[in-house]
Amino acid sequence: MILGNNQYRFSPVKELQNFVWIAENVDGSYLSEYNFDDRKENSFYQINKNELIRFGLIGMGSQIYFDVANGIFNINKNRIQISYIADGIEYPLTGRAILYNDITQYKDAIGDAKLLSKTASGRIKGHITQHVIGYKKPMQIEDVNIHFKNLLHIPQDKNIPPYLEIKISVDKDLDGELVFRVNGLIANRIHAPLIKNQAGVYNWELI
Repeated sequence: MILGNNQYRFSPVKELQNFVWIAENVDGSYLSEYNFDDRKENSFYQINKNELIRFGLIGMGSQIYFDVANGIFNINKNRIQISYIADGIEYPLTGRAILYNDITQYKDAIGDAKLLSKTASGRIKGHITQHVIGYKKPMQIEDVNIHFKNLLHIPQDKNIPPYLEIKISVDKDLDGELVFRVNGLIANRIHAPLIKNQAGVYNWELI
């Protein structure tokens, strides 16, 4: 196991990027964005989603990942669960015994350049502004069809806290709340009315 092992908490290519993604498989093997020994780069498309048990990021002394078997994010050993509650019915969006293996990851970046310069210093220099990991999952709970996307954003600006971006759509109108639990305890509730066949997007800061 590499995720959950305190030995691995820093990017092997810190001069390039603060975080690298890690895909951990059921047989104990893993694939990292850059190898920890020879720093060779690997492709996200090499990940075998059918063998995946955990997916996350390692860097800056932290491990941030989710379990594919239940969709629960683990952020430095804090487990984050998400539900939607409407009309007295709780729809658990994470923590269910289904596979959350439709994973995604990307980086936002910006480039700076002096376009009129003919010197090497005038070339475009890019830098990462945030890392994003997560998944999407269709599910049916009670009599409601739900499309759920859960993305964790980690800005590189230390003044901007990490946050979860929740995108959810349903096939009936619901006037309810998104409920966030940390280590089993309710940490926050967000009023989140949903209109049939229209996506609602909500952000929750991890402070």
